[in-house]
Amino acid sequence: MAGAHSPSWFETRRQHLDPVGLPRDLLCNAAQVNAVEKHFSPLLKNPAVRDAMVRDEVPIPATDDREGYFDDRHLSYWLSGYEDMQVIRQMIPDSALSRVLDFGGASGRFARHVILADRAASVTIAELNVNHVAWVDQHFGPSVRAVKVSPYPYCPVADNSMTLCVGMSVFTHIDSYETGWLAEIHRVLDEGGYAFLTIHSEHTWGVLDEHTGVRRTLANCPSFASAWERGKPMPAERMVFTYNEDSIEHNCNVFAHTDYIRRCWGKWFDIVEIAPGAHHGFQTVVVLRKRTKMRLAAAG
Repeated sequence: MAGAHSPSWFETRRQHLDPVGLPRDLLCNAAQVNAVEKHFSPLLKNPAVRDAMVRDEVPIPATDDREGYFDDRHLSYWLSGYEDMQVIRQMIPDSALSRVLDFGGASGRFARHVILADRAASVTIAELNVNHVAWVDQHFGPSVRAVKVSPYPYCPVADNSMTLCVGMSVFTHIDSYETGWLAEIHRVLDEGGYAFLTIHSEHTWGVLDEHTGVRRTLANCPSFASAWERGKPMPAERMVFTYNEDSIEHNCNVFAHTDYIRRCWGKWFDIVEIAPGAHHGFQTVVVLRKRTKMRLAAAG
C-alpha cells in the first residue's frame, strides 16, 4: 500500500504486564517505603497524601508499561505525580484543571492526580506510545481518555476545548516541529487557557553535572561532548543534540535559553512565568496563557 511504513517502536503493540497493585497497597510494603527518595519522604506523613492513595482505584503500571519511570520504586512513581500536581497548583489557577490535555502523559502518572483532586475534571492524554494509550483505556474510568499522536503537530481534539495543557519533559525532545506543536496547543486551548511546559534551559545546562541521566544519554553525541564544559554557560541560544539519527520520535535533547522562549514562544502566548529548576530541581517550567479575543483586539 502506498505510503505504508514499518511500525516504529512507539507504534508496535505488545502485551501489557500485570499492574503492581493499588497505590494503598504500597503503603504497607516496607521495601517500597524504604526505597522512597529522601525528598519524597515528607509526603508519606501528609494525611492528604495518604487519603489520596487510599481513594486511588487505578492500579500502578508495571515498570515496562510506564516508560520505565522510577524502575521498581513504584511508590516513588506515584508520589512523583502527586508532587507535580502540587507544583502545578501553585502556578496555575485550580479552575484551569477542569479539562486537561496531558501532552506526552504516558500511562497516566500525572493524570490520576487530576481526577483525585477533582472528580468532575477530565483528562485527555496525547501520547506517542500506542501501548500507553491502550493501558489508559483499560485501567482508567471515563474521565481519563488517551489518544495516539505522532511526532507531527496534530492532536485530534476540538478547538478551544481544553483549559490546561501540561507537557512535562516533552519540548525537551522536540526539534523541528516545536512551533507547530505550540500552534496546536494554542488551537486546542480555550481563551485564557494555560499551558504548563518544561524545558531544558540555561539553568539546566548549568546543573548538568549534578544530573547524570541526561549526560549519560548524550555521552555518545559528539556535538554535545564538544559543547558542554563544566562551569561554562550554554554556548548558544538553542541547541539540539540528536542521539538517534534513524528516528524522528524521541530522538534528541533540546536546550533553549529563556531569552529564546520569551521571544519565540511569546509570539503565541502570554508568558506568565518562567521558573528555573521548578520541575524536580532540574528542568525549567514555562507557564503560558492563551490570549483572549478582548486582549487581542486591544493589542491590535
